[in-house]
Amino acid sequence: MDKKSINSWVEVAESHPIPVLMHTIKELRHLCRKEEIPLKEITHLVERDPGLVVHILKTSNNMPKGRLSSEITHVNQAFRLMGTDQLTKLPEALPAAKDVLNEKSKVRLFATFSRAYHAARFATDWAALRRDMTPDEVFAAAQLHFLGEMILAIHAPELLDKIAKLRVDDHMASEEAQYLVLGFTLNELTQRIAEKLQFPALVSEALSSENAKFPRAYGIMLGVQLARNVTYEGWYSDNTFEIQEQIADWMDITVDEVIVRSHVIAAEIAREIPQYDTPPAALSLALIREIPETKDTRKTIKNDSDEVSICLIPQLSVLRDAVQLITKLSPKDIKINEFIQHVVTAMHDGIGLNRVVFCLYSEENKELQGQVLKGAENDPVFNRFKVNLSETSLFTHLISKPQAVVLNEATRAKFWPLVTADFQKLVNTNSFVAMSIFIKNKPYGVFYGDRHTATCQIEDRSYNYFKTLCTHATKVLEQLT
Repeated sequence: MDKKSINSWVEVAESHPIPVLMHTIKELRHLCRKEEIPLKEITHLVERDPGLVVHILKTSNNMPKGRLSSEITHVNQAFRLMGTDQLTKLPEALPAAKDVLNEKSKVRLFATFSRAYHAARFATDWAALRRDMTPDEVFAAAQLHFLGEMILAIHAPELLDKIAKLRVDDHMASEEAQYLVLGFTLNELTQRIAEKLQFPALVSEALSSENAKFPRAYGIMLGVQLARNVTYEGWYSDNTFEIQEQIADWMDITVDEVIVRSHVIAAEIAREIPQYDTPPAALSLALIREIPETKDTRKTIKNDSDEVSICLIPQLSVLRDAVQLITKLSPKDIKINEFIQHVVTAMHDGIGLNRVVFCLYSEENKELQGQVLKGAENDPVFNRFKVNLSETSLFTHLISKPQAVVLNEATRAKFWPLVTADFQKLVNTNSFVAMSIFIKNKPYGVFYGDRHTATCQIEDRSYNYFKTLCTHATKVLEQLT
């Protein structure tokens, strides 16, 4: 298939429904024939079929509603809006995956369904522990997180194969593999589809890296990551264990409790969803290997063999267009956050920085808080980017006056001692660029960028492009604030 733009894929998602499981259609027919339709049983059945969840939330959020009606955020709520008559017609209106998909697409889609259901169950379990008032909303948003992947699984599974090959053969970060193959990430595609089809706001919130500071969005991000890591690396890999540690820290429970709860959920799912026709995550529970005893046994910076071997490079045409765009903008054209998003995207796409963050400075809290991020969709911890300025560090120097810094092989001896241990752990790389932005002679924030791994050092050319873009951005921000 020819490479499509993100807009083309959004159109595909809008015009082509996600096929559902034949098992679901058969069970729905059976349940809808009952004299009194058992909504609880139907809800549970539907929630095990992500394709049907997509269909129901798309349909219900695009139905004519009263002026004061709110969005439909989960399946049970949608059923109340749809009514019994429309519900009983569902089985006849839906395409079955086995009837409309070739074998390759079917295998890809069912594997994605399985990950989506695992992620939703994990995230909902933590939401219930946190006493979330509407955990059903978390469940639906976690499943819909995989919508972009579902679309490609159906219509272009070979593109997902290429992404997987880059991840396995070249040790490339997931987001960058997606960007190289597609020109955008799967999260970006899902975000655009969610906006177009009017899916619940929580879906979009959990797809935006900067929202990792919000508990519901963060729980969904962690659920997605745990489901993906278990699928690709198993239950006992270092990465899976680190995610479980992050969950434990966030939930303020022990790692052992996180592990037990997730194992129990996986076992329950294995009994519930034989219709996925794909190996359940619980299958790998028996493949036990030793788990690291403490955090100290793992290195802060990964070995080169574990890192991406393809480094992004500047794309001058993209960078030139971005500079021309931002220098022409005026306060009536754009809002501050939208403008910063343009700059961050230009740094990622044009300069070739894998991860980019704009941090807003808070004098009251003595910290830099990540506000706009790109390139770290699958890293919930990095997405909670925050720099504490209460102790002297590289960033307290940066925020004292407008200036920039690059850490690479030439400058590391000078600057690395100023990088705190917490920040080293957060970014997990030893090469990055940063520049402070001052507005009206006061510190406003910091742009940060890196290439994700120690293998991909930032050279002087990219550093100079970064400083140029920051300088242009400062001039526009002076007008916008």
